[in-house]
Amino acid sequence: MAIIEDLIVSEYGSFVGVKGRRLRVTVPEKPHVDAPLIHLRSVHILSHAVTVSASAIAACCQQGVPIYFIDAVEGNYAMLMSPHLTTVIKTRRSQLAAYHNATGVRVAAQIGAGKIRSQAANLRYLARRQEGESSERLRQVALELVAMADRIKADETLCLDDVREQFMGIEGQAARRYWAALGTLFPESYEWPGRQGRHAEDALNVLLNYGYGILYGEVQNALVIAGLEPYAGLLHTDRPGKPSLTLDLIEEFRAPIVDRTVVGLAKRNYTVKFDDNKRLEREFRKDFAEHILSRLAAQGMVNGKRYTLRSIIQMQARRLAAALRGEGEYEAYLDG
Repeated sequence: MAIIEDLIVSEYGSFVGVKGRRLRVTVPEKPHVDAPLIHLRSVHILSHAVTVSASAIAACCQQGVPIYFIDAVEGNYAMLMSPHLTTVIKTRRSQLAAYHNATGVRVAAQIGAGKIRSQAANLRYLARRQEGESSERLRQVALELVAMADRIKADETLCLDDVREQFMGIEGQAARRYWAALGTLFPESYEWPGRQGRHAEDALNVLLNYGYGILYGEVQNALVIAGLEPYAGLLHTDRPGKPSLTLDLIEEFRAPIVDRTVVGLAKRNYTVKFDDNKRLEREFRKDFAEHILSRLAAQGMVNGKRYTLRSIIQMQARRLAAALRGEGEYEAYLDG
């Protein structure tokens, strides 16, 4: 039996149940697929036409395996996990208090600057794989981004409401320079219109948004396990239905995980398939999700040691929780 660590279920009419200590996926008129729970790290449901049994949900909760529900438009719209992982009260009290004290300002500054430095690192990585003017242009923009990140400083005499607009303004300037530089790498056949968020219709923006949806689930799972409240952010403002702390932590991982994957696929002329409703085809979603999950299994460096990027996300969530409790300073992850 093959070892399955990330179970992806996308086929219409699939049923996810339990057989012994395994999840079993059955599809009419097709062989079933078994995923032993002992090896399983996550379950990704990519279709509204998939049924997950209560016994499968219970088994995943007992094993600590999150179940992500991902839509082609809305991205990661739901996540199931055990409530026993969400009971670290001291951490959450400290997190809520940080909104009103210097700790929150310091952490928000690290998050904001960390995103920009992550984008710069991605451009430097891509520049090493280019030649001539293209490589030099990417390196130059990377230098500009680092200078912008250096402008984000924590003034501990102010509160988050006072500094957020300044931080986000610098982040917006950096994002425009980053995407303009990144866009020069996409083949003309993709007709890249510039970065667009929800409801984008061009192939590359749809891939980016879908990839971020998968990444949201990983980041939110890590935050909950670390005892943090995903809906109480620092850099991003609180709004109903908006997991603002998830949006904070995800920033340092967008570029090295999703952006780098999409650029790599585009340079190989990856064919993006849409259905008649202009959504990503169901089987294509599975194929692309496997690329993102493969990137999450790739390794990065922290303190001279190698870890998978998925593990680094979990480490950063724990580091964030410790910083909010006053147990050290937060430092954003920077991929080499």
